[in-house]
Amino acid sequence: MTRISLDSVPRIGELLSLFRTISRATDPVEVQRRFGDDLRLHGNADAYVSVSRRGMPRGQYKITRAMLREELGIVAVDPWSRWSEIPAASGGFIGRLIETDDPEIHHNLRLDHDPVLGEWLEQFHACLALPLFDEGEALNWAILLSRSPTGFGPADMIDFLFRGNMVGRITKTLLVNRKVSELNRRLADQLEQVARLQQSLLPERLPSIPGLGVATSYLTSNEAGGDYYDFLELGSGRLGVVVADVSGHGAGAAGVMAMLQAILHAAPNPGEGPAALLNYTNRQLAEKRLGSQFVTAFVGNLDLERRRFTYSNAGHNHPQHRLRSGEVRSIDGASSLPLGILDDTAYEQETIDLAGGDTLVLYTDGITEAFSPPPNPQMYGLDRLRRALEECTGMPECVVDSVHQSLYAHTRSRDRADDQTIVALQLDPAAGRSAGARR
Repeated sequence: MTRISLDSVPRIGELLSLFRTISRATDPVEVQRRFGDDLRLHGNADAYVSVSRRGMPRGQYKITRAMLREELGIVAVDPWSRWSEIPAASGGFIGRLIETDDPEIHHNLRLDHDPVLGEWLEQFHACLALPLFDEGEALNWAILLSRSPTGFGPADMIDFLFRGNMVGRITKTLLVNRKVSELNRRLADQLEQVARLQQSLLPERLPSIPGLGVATSYLTSNEAGGDYYDFLELGSGRLGVVVADVSGHGAGAAGVMAMLQAILHAAPNPGEGPAALLNYTNRQLAEKRLGSQFVTAFVGNLDLERRRFTYSNAGHNHPQHRLRSGEVRSIDGASSLPLGILDDTAYEQETIDLAGGDTLVLYTDGITEAFSPPPNPQMYGLDRLRRALEECTGMPECVVDSVHQSLYAHTRSRDRADDQTIVALQLDPAAGRSAGARR
């Protein structure tokens, strides 16, 4: 086997150096600077003109750079950020060069009184015009100028046609990346605003009712979602509690969440009962024609004097009832379709009795549907949630802490694919006083 030395290949070292350098660039201006530096050091051009007819009417173009050899690679020009400021031109020597998509070499030029570049062109007597292709069209051109009447030959055309188009492709990729980065930044800003809006729709304060301990947790995912919880003061030692989850993520889900909050707070008689409240809310949402979106919701009315909990479930996760003994039961029954699907869904309600020290735990599916890491991801599920409740004292803050610790042990991550909401209510905190803090 005979190995050919790279030293025997003309200009291979220069090309490798150029491509190696521009492959590290993250800014299109840096790519152009490096390309200009390569022309200045290794080319025989005395000047360089770059031309673009992107988005221009036929016959018009913009000169984005016009530099002498000593300026190449030194003067940083960013035509993309000031495109609207660059005047459009037509005709002249440049206009004739770019009438077709073919490269051209011109010798023995006489360029007097050019209508676009004026006397600046008069010093040059040879030209190499190179089309730079984008989606099959020569939308940009690299034009090399020489003071020598025969400054360029066929070898120069082949060499610079290849390098110019390679650099042009890299430049476009970086420009696209720049736009994507800017769009992502703006989107992140908007989602942050949405997240702040979501937070503002949650209760400012937890209810303070003698004989009841309360703690909540609302952890958002990386993307704005639609979890929601609220409390309805019903008077006479009664408290309404709502936990809901809008399908999907992003601004759309957050918008539906805002609609849900407005509808609930506009309900004419929230104390009539959970089923009546869900019937009213469902009709209002169904009229909005949410398309593929819907809302799962659980509404419960807690009567502290009678120690009774009346509830209705619109397709939501079944809350958990932790008895003072530590036994955990699901609050099943009275379950129907999510809100916003059918306008004539009739919701029912059921009632369970409570005892002092009992704890009610409402949550969203971001808890039970959290996954452990690869390679064998497993869902957190209801069994792990119940164990977390069994292993705590039942006090509301202990409930929240125990679930969070159990979730982290399972997922090993502080990031969340979905919002995670917990509302814990305990009767007779004197039997195990809760701090009643919102987190």
